[in-house]
Amino acid sequence: MDDLPMKDTIVVSLSDMHSGGSTALCFNKFHDFADRNHTPTDQQANMFAHFEKCARHVSALRKKKRLIIVHDGDAVEGYHHNTSQVITPIRNEQVKMHTDLMKHFMKLVNFGKDDQLYYIKGTEVHTMQEENQIGKEMGAEMNGSLYAFDELNLTVNGKNLWFAHKGPSAGKGANQGNSLHNFIRDLYLDCVAAGIAPPDVAIFGHVHTPRYRVFSRVDGGQIEKMEGWILPSWQMKTRFGHSVAAMQINSIGLACFEVGKSGDIFNQQFVIM
Repeated sequence: MDDLPMKDTIVVSLSDMHSGGSTALCFNKFHDFADRNHTPTDQQANMFAHFEKCARHVSALRKKKRLIIVHDGDAVEGYHHNTSQVITPIRNEQVKMHTDLMKHFMKLVNFGKDDQLYYIKGTEVHTMQEENQIGKEMGAEMNGSLYAFDELNLTVNGKNLWFAHKGPSAGKGANQGNSLHNFIRDLYLDCVAAGIAPPDVAIFGHVHTPRYRVFSRVDGGQIEKMEGWILPSWQMKTRFGHSVAAMQINSIGLACFEVGKSGDIFNQQFVIM
């Protein structure tokens, strides 16, 4: 992507909202769909309260600054593997759930004409091509003739920010974050070998577990580094989640950081429920 005009910027990354899933974020109200109804669970009510808390937090951070919001894949749950864990299996109802939530978030953060919204494509079994339709409805930035990206390479105030839905695993216990560190190290070195400028920040979703690592090296006396992030999700564990991540903590929230007009990256933080 072309460089954006130099301006103090807040970058907000959400991922894996899985709208339509029965354990995912939804408005804290009674839902009346074509084939079924849904009353939010206590967990969903807590998630929605945190969603609004995150929006208020971003609103306070972004005063007099440009805001870039990136949804990093799996916007909707879809209907797959004969799952019973959906509020509605009808895709256009799931899409509306997601767009209503994001419009609410964007209103609370005072999203304006100089701000930007991007959508990354998620796991096809969940989203099919819905993220392109969602991006179009939300007025997201375009990728050629589309409104969603397989991978997003964005330059903000001279810093290269790369986003992809799938990347490294989160790791656990003594190995927590090791895969992320190794992934960004290899990415950095591969870029250097190919004569490509490495990203300053690489951000991934998919595994629903927040991680943050920094790879650094000394080159000709200069310290060079790359930040790596794995984002939390907006979905409590499904039966599948319990089967592949038994007894692991589930994290709900978003990540944000600032890129100053000078090119400095600072104020990195997760906002976790």
